[in-house]
Parts: sequence; C-alpha cells; structure tokens
Amino acid sequence: MAATLQIIGYKNSGKTTVTEALIKALSPDYQVAAIKHDAHVAAMDKKGTDTDRFARAGAHSVVLQSDDDLFLHQTKDAPTSATKIANWLPDATDILLIEGFKPDPFPKIAMLRASDSRTDFNDYKQIQAFASLTPHAEAELVGLRAIIDWVAANILKGTDHMTVELTHFNDQNRAKMVDVTDKEITHRVAIATGEITMQPATLERIHQGQIKKGDVLAVAQVAGIMAAKQTSSLIPMCHLIPLTGVDIHFEDNDQDTITVTAQVKTKHVTGVEIEALQAVQTTLLTIYDMCKAIDRGMLISNVHLVEKDGGKSGHFIYQG
Repeated sequence: MAATLQIIGYKNSGKTTVTEALIKALSPDYQVAAIKHDAHVAAMDKKGTDTDRFARAGAHSVVLQSDDDLFLHQTKDAPTSATKIANWLPDATDILLIEGFKPDPFPKIAMLRASDSRTDFNDYKQIQAFASLTPHAEAELVGLRAIIDWVAANILKGTDHMTVELTHFNDQNRAKMVDVTDKEITHRVAIATGEITMQPATLERIHQGQIKKGDVLAVAQVAGIMAAKQTSSLIPMCHLIPLTGVDIHFEDNDQDTITVTAQVKTKHVTGVEIEALQAVQTTLLTIYDMCKAIDRGMLISNVHLVEKDGGKSGHFIYQG
C-alpha cells in the first residue's frame, strides 16, 4: 500500500512548492504519484502549470481534479490499454502526495502563512505537523529541507517499497520460515490495539462484576498474555520468541466500547508485531466469550498495529 501524505494550506501558503520539492527528493528511490485539486478550470500539463512542474520534478504520475473533469498523466511507462490504465495506480505507486483536499482522511502537513494560526485548521483531522517556508512561531518545520527530512523519518517508515522481495518463499516458491540466524539481537517492542462494541447494558454489567463467568477483564487479560506466548504455535511462519514483557490495558468510553491495547517486548533477532496482534485478538475474543450469553451481537473491530521499534526496519507508527 502506498504511503500517503496530504499537503494542505490556504492560498499562497507554499503547498505546490512543497509538493514539487518532495517529488524531487523522493522520486529517485520511490515511485511517487501526485494528486492536485484545481477549483477552477483545468489546465493539464501546460508549461508552467503545477501538473507540469510535478511531472518534470519526477512524479511517476499526476492526477488533476477540477470542476471540469479528472485528468491522469503517467510520466513513465504509460499503459496503452484501458485495462492497464484502470489497474496501474494501486500497483505502481510507493508514495502518494495529495495537494489540497483538506477534509480527506489522510495524514497531513499543514502549511502556515505569516497570517495563519494553528487554530485556522481546527476543522481538519490527522494533521501530523505544521510547517512554513519562512520562520513562523507556530511551525514545527521551517523550510523545505526540514519538511523533506520529516517526511523521510515519519511517513516513509513502513512503506511497502515495490522492490522488496517476499521473504516467506523459498527458491521453489513454496512457504518457508525465514532464516534469522545471522540477524542482530536488539531490544524490540510492538504495540497493537482493537475494540469490542456491545450493548450499553453489557458494559454496565462488566463494570458491576455481574457476568456469571467471572471477572471479564481479569480473565481476558490473562488470556491475552497466554496467547502472546503461544503465537508461534498458532501462526505457521512465526518464530518461537522469548518474550520479556507482555502488558495489556483496557479503556472504555463508559457507553458501549472497550478498547484493548497490548504491548509486547523481547530482546531477540526478530520482532513481536504478530505477538502483540495475537494478544489483542485473543483478549477481545475472551471478552466476547465471557459475555456472549447476554449479547451475541458484540462487534470486534479496528484491530491494528499501532507502533513497533527495533530491528533493521526501524520505527513504525500507524498513520491511519
């Protein structure tokens, strides 16, 4: 999946300049696509226009959306059939840069003009950093170099680069357990989370300790810890990892949803992302099992890795 970043801001805030600079910096190593919105009349690829600038900067593809139409320009290896044109975008893009579209649900850099304040962006979600091309008291990132470095450190981590080979297949294209014999031992940590939504009366009975099978959260917590330790027995290609810590926390909205967060640690040659996810899933399933007699419509959702650190791939933070 492409790493996605929006560059938002008001008129003359430098959005286009930043997008162009990011394309130039990233396109030597990644397939970069760019999407721009023009609220007026579309002018695609004319000399000096933003789409022309993006293409010349090295973007693999450029999309322009306007009141008139939607235009697509692929700058390299352009497909020649309708089928290829329809299918190329998901497979050919490592990084997607979106200029504008303020309300859309992607991680954002908000560009500040001299007269702007952070409060001007209160209506927009997932702003990861405030930036400016010139010194600004409320900007965390000032200048193109700072913005490019921030993107490399925070957005590209976890990108599924198209040149990475699948490591779980042998030379006969059959499944194998990856050989980690020569990998370095490091401290590794993974955090995962998930939710279970239920009837308000069910959550109230959990709070009051009125579930017949016992203390729901205490049992679920132990189940999650046990599951983390048993991951290699359940997931075929997972290594047997000596865990140095498993910690499971619960939060709820005092209405109908319990959120489970699991942190798993090891000092080993491979990471513990699957162990953290396994702990969350099993904890949630145990809550369901403990309460299903009174509420079979409970919904488990939003299970995902939140963060991992340690090892060659470095630090990953979920950007959803």
